[in-house]
Amino acid sequence: MSSLEALSGFRIKVHLVYYILKDYTQLTNSGKTIVMCWIPSHVNISSNERADTAAKSALSLPITSMKIPAGELTAGISKFCVNE
Repeated sequence: MSSLEALSGFRIKVHLVYYILKDYTQLTNSGKTIVMCWIPSHVNISSNERADTAAKSALSLPITSMKIPAGELTAGISKFCVNE
């Protein structure tokens, strides 16, 4: 489900949608103008298409119960992104 679809349907069950709507309301009530637009993802952008392919192939991998502290995960992701 895309974020804009969730927002347009006001599906408050999703916590992120609730927070976005709350912030949106506060900003618009304070006179700010917010424009949201849909941007197609993974369309002819090679790095996005590679990420999409990797994500889809990961779906067939077994799920492990290994726990990684968030601090280690964030640092590892940041390092990977810099290297890419």
